[in-house]
Amino acid sequence: MPKILALDNLSEQGIAAFQSAPGYEVTILPPQKPEELAAIIGEYDGLVVRSGTTVTAEAIAAGTNLKVIGRAGVGTDNVDKDAATKAGIVVMNVPGGNTISTCEHAFALLFALCRNIPAAHQSMMEGRWDRKKYMGVEVKDKVLGIIGVGRIGGEVVKRAQSFGMHVLAFDPVLTKMKAESLGVELVELEELITRADFISIHAPKNPHTDNMLRAEHFKKMKATCRIINCARGGIVNEKDLAEALRAGSIAGAALDVYTSEPLEENPFLGLDNIVTTPHLAASTDEAQVVVAVEVAHQMIDYLNSGSIVNAVNVPSIDGEQRVRLQPMLDLGERLGRFLSLYMDGRPTDLKVEYLGETSMTDTYPVTASILTGFLSPMVESPNMISAPHLVEERGISFSEGRSSHPSVYAFEIRATVSTDKRAFEVSGTLFSPTDPRIVSLDGMRMDAVPRGCMVVCLNEDKPFVLARVCTVISEAGVNIGNAVLARHESGSRASTILNVDTTIDDATLEKIRQVPHVNEAHLISMGN
Repeated sequence: MPKILALDNLSEQGIAAFQSAPGYEVTILPPQKPEELAAIIGEYDGLVVRSGTTVTAEAIAAGTNLKVIGRAGVGTDNVDKDAATKAGIVVMNVPGGNTISTCEHAFALLFALCRNIPAAHQSMMEGRWDRKKYMGVEVKDKVLGIIGVGRIGGEVVKRAQSFGMHVLAFDPVLTKMKAESLGVELVELEELITRADFISIHAPKNPHTDNMLRAEHFKKMKATCRIINCARGGIVNEKDLAEALRAGSIAGAALDVYTSEPLEENPFLGLDNIVTTPHLAASTDEAQVVVAVEVAHQMIDYLNSGSIVNAVNVPSIDGEQRVRLQPMLDLGERLGRFLSLYMDGRPTDLKVEYLGETSMTDTYPVTASILTGFLSPMVESPNMISAPHLVEERGISFSEGRSSHPSVYAFEIRATVSTDKRAFEVSGTLFSPTDPRIVSLDGMRMDAVPRGCMVVCLNEDKPFVLARVCTVISEAGVNIGNAVLARHESGSRASTILNVDTTIDDATLEKIRQVPHVNEAHLISMGN
């Protein structure tokens, strides 16, 4: 029975979505401090939060059953994604759920700032009629600079153009063609800050955007420029902004997000050219329902079927794609496990190559499954989320690519690991969706079934090797179900792969190694 912990006043509709899923148990609690969350998270399979709870590495480490963290919203700054990834936990968000509400809030702040609405309202509440004091400015024919033209930024563009504004855009990943289709002028940041009458920020928080607008930029802006930030705190340096507003270097600012929330040390107190709201951009009835219901369905789909949608720490695989890829994922995991148990020495490099024609446009999920299988004999319960990071943590570099060499099969996956002893290589394909095969071992063509217990020998191509190896196994009371032989050429290196019905002990394996002309012998347990 999956258990879900829902925090931060998730909407009733989101709770209902979890409760309507057969067998799901939901616990509803208010926002939790990190130490409080760590104390209770251990029994839950899924955690869903808004922005009120910070999910720290300590809490994630305590979540021994945790499989998925859902953020009912866009930003995931309050979740330690690196810790979640290393623990094999999927982190999901709902990138489009609050697009309109955030866009509309940006314009609410912009107009409140332009027309001095908060101060004018306050003066009325105090019984004054200060009509001349609160002279405003129009937005028509003004230049709006947008930093970040994703979903929200794109909606801001449409509305700004309807108000007769000229839009400049700075976004490192926005193509010239896309900018033209939006009707915006694509510029660099330096040009945007010098030309814009208004600057609206809709970029994610990351090392490239942290402290993006600071004192040196405020000095280059027009004295009439006004800044709106509904994205993430820390993109604008709050101390520098307060000083620029106080000095009159720019005309005003409107903020909904802050470096620290709640904002305890407010540098803007006493300023009359700023409008602030307490992170309200996504706080509409419609948005909260949408993000809560969507994240609930995403988490349920993942826990039920492994479908990954809107993940921020692993490539997404929806349910249909997962079903289609499952035979390839199974093959990849088997190849990785085989290679890990077959290799000798300390691994330093792992390379995955795809040969022939496959329907996959994105091979990363299969590569991740190979890494999962490779780690399975070394690490407890690796998965496709944690495996790439666990491999890197162990100092093993890995790469993937499509090989220019053709395959004798429709397609072929080749995995090669280099150790301090030598390179070990295995290739596989699918004879049918439920019939994975090893088709090459260290360059020797074969047809082996990677299931159950396998005895793998590398030997010289001499008479009686197979007979003697089989005799040793039979004398140990173990039945041989299948035998596969392969060699480079007559009299050269050869390999022998035997599928046995039960495992063999170390003493028997050592006897195999003592058989004349046997150079290596490995026991590989593949499971079903």
